[in-house]
Amino acid sequence: DGSAFSNAEIRQEAAADMAKKLVCENLYYPESYDPVNTTVDSVFYNYLTDADCLNAAIKLIDLRNEYESAKSSYESNDWTIRFHGNPSGAFLERERNARAEASAKMQELQPKIERQQEIIRNRNTARDGEFIGWQVIHRYRASNSAGVVSFGNVLFVLDPTMKQCYFRFSLDDDEKNLKSIRMTIENELSISSND
Repeated sequence: DGSAFSNAEIRQEAAADMAKKLVCENLYYPESYDPVNTTVDSVFYNYLTDADCLNAAIKLIDLRNEYESAKSSYESNDWTIRFHGNPSGAFLERERNARAEASAKMQELQPKIERQQEIIRNRNTARDGEFIGWQVIHRYRASNSAGVVSFGNVLFVLDPTMKQCYFRFSLDDDEKNLKSIRMTIENELSISSND
């Protein structure tokens, strides 16, 4: 239980310490770490703290990207073939093969996409609303591998004792940041969001 952190100052200090530990584990130059801001708030179980739901959303993002790439290849090769009047023979054989490969890839990916969608849509909601720990939003400066100082923004979901990190989300403009994961899940659950 989080009662040890009923004092806001103690809670804030523990959150900042854990955020520093978690961020520095992944820095190329941990000594360059410079905290900018840390906020902490209680967090309750929901679709963004449901591990199965989150993992399905992350896989779904990857599968959809693969599908879109195959679809683009199919359409591009199909257009080229039709542009040339669909002649027979060796002419455009490479395009025909690429179109067939893209079509097969799309057919292979579709059931995988549907499986991840099912996991999200059929998630167990029994624990929704249960206190599970602390949400820590942390902004920091640090040098990247090229030695350039840049900002990082992360959200950690920590257990009630702030000793274990359940989840780590990027708040930066990454492909799999919290916003894109949340939008993927909310789209499947037909939840409208303000973001």
